[in-house]
Amino acid sequence: MPERGWYSLTVREETARRVREQAKAKGLTVDELINELMTPTSRSVWLTCNLCGARVKAGNMPKHMAVVHPKTTTK
Repeated sequence: MPERGWYSLTVREETARRVREQAKAKGLTVDELINELMTPTSRSVWLTCNLCGARVKAGNMPKHMAVVHPKTTTK
């Protein structure tokens, strides 16, 4: 039986396999993993810029890249 909510997604088989693998690796269901990825609270996670090593909140990373590393961003 498919996991709750999974039936409503239309994705390629390879993408579905990778999502299932990531969910299993984290000990979550596919539905929980997708909800975790989609919630705004995941934006409070801190990331490290791979160019300068600065610690930046995930939600602010695009702004950091545009201001601090403008030549590396593509349009």
